[in-house]
Amino acid sequence: MENVRILTSQIKDGLVQKSASKKDEIIVMKAMLNDPNYIVGIYDKSGKVGDYCPYADCRKMFSSVIASTTKIPAKEADQLAEKYEITKNDATTMINISKEFVNTYLQTGRKMPLGGRKSTNTSLILRHVDEKKKTIPSKNSSKINVVIPAHDSVKAESPCPIWLK
Repeated sequence: MENVRILTSQIKDGLVQKSASKKDEIIVMKAMLNDPNYIVGIYDKSGKVGDYCPYADCRKMFSSVIASTTKIPAKEADQLAEKYEITKNDATTMINISKEFVNTYLQTGRKMPLGGRKSTNTSLILRHVDEKKKTIPSKNSSKINVVIPAHDSVKAESPCPIWLK
């Protein structure tokens, strides 16, 4: 079992470029869901209001699924869920579901707060970008006009958290 904080530091320290890495996504998700000691603080305008442990939340869901489908007692389902270790395939599935949830939810037009953490208070919102014409330089020293089609864009908002002020 990987320690999430050590793992994220190792990835960050070994970073050569900030490109996406599906491999790192899977490694971090797997570690996060298997590390019972990975707990993050939850913050709101009044400061720290609680903690969140992905491992515990995931095991609670597993226990619920086990108990409801097998009709075994909740205590036995809890024990089975506790023993389960998330696999690479499980982590990949969780990432895919999480990403699709973000993409689908943003289509509602609502802002999606990612939750206040110790040093961030980030939200995502989908915005429509109208078609526009743009002049860009070309290889032969002249300029060419291009049309950028209308599209949707995700905007991240992350003001300084009030609990840091």
